[in-house]
Amino acid sequence: MKIVFSLYVFFSCLSCFAQTDTSNLQFHQITEELQYGYSKPRFFDLFVNIPKNYVDLGKGIATKDGAKLLGITAALTAVLIPLDQDLVNHTQNISANVGLSRSHRYKKLIGGMDFPTNISSFYYHLGHGNTSMVYATGLLVTGLIKKDYRAIHTSVEIGESILTLGVMTQGLKRVFGRQTPNRAVVDGGKWQFFPNLKEYMVNTPNYDAFPSGHMATLTATFTVIARNYPEVKWIKPVGYTMMGLLGVEMMNSGVHWAGDYPLGILIGYAVGTVSSNRRITKVENKKFSYNKTKYTPELTVTSFLGQPMLGARVVF
Repeated sequence: MKIVFSLYVFFSCLSCFAQTDTSNLQFHQITEELQYGYSKPRFFDLFVNIPKNYVDLGKGIATKDGAKLLGITAALTAVLIPLDQDLVNHTQNISANVGLSRSHRYKKLIGGMDFPTNISSFYYHLGHGNTSMVYATGLLVTGLIKKDYRAIHTSVEIGESILTLGVMTQGLKRVFGRQTPNRAVVDGGKWQFFPNLKEYMVNTPNYDAFPSGHMATLTATFTVIARNYPEVKWIKPVGYTMMGLLGVEMMNSGVHWAGDYPLGILIGYAVGTVSSNRRITKVENKKFSYNKTKYTPELTVTSFLGQPMLGARVVF
């Protein structure tokens, strides 16, 4: 009996992946397996994408994760509002004991911009749109000098987020009409839904506490930066610390209640996320060594021209 030994090796493709055209992208290495790709920035996208942001925000609310975040925000707000007066009182008492002033002091710079001259005004300015634009300007200049698409996109996203937030937060303030702590005539501040627009403009602190635009602005700014630079680990801790300082300061100075923050944070996070997501192309580079291959030898018995043949193959 003639015995013929044969070895068959089979290669099979188990799945196919759609490939994104990445020929015109500038890449930044995030991890060993992940790169972020950025196309050449187009400045006017800052304005064109604002309507798209509102559409994406609406779609996000309809998702399971979006509904979950909205539910958590509503629950936190409902818990904090009854406690708001006590929280503000305790914050102001503790701040007074450590020497933190309740007043904001500034000097005027060239161009009319306010420059904080005490610690309270400095903390308050962390959530100011002008401060966010300083970050954006720094990133823009860096990006233009180094021809770094990521830095330019991040700068544009900050500006886009601030413009998007302006409409949202100002619109909501004019719906809820909550008094600030400084103007409160009842514990927790009076709610005057849909206040007269002229009265709102004349006596704004009587109506503009909820939600916090400053907290939304700071949250959006650091969400954009953190999502574009996830490999820089200190960004999130610094951002969270700044949000905490801002929150305490605004309660101490009587600008906001704690209950104003959850919705502001949610809005800022959502806007920063949708603004940055559309500009990032994620490319995964999985190494073969990460996919463990299992080899299974098999014996085969066949016949060829009436002659029995013993073979072997390896399946993997």
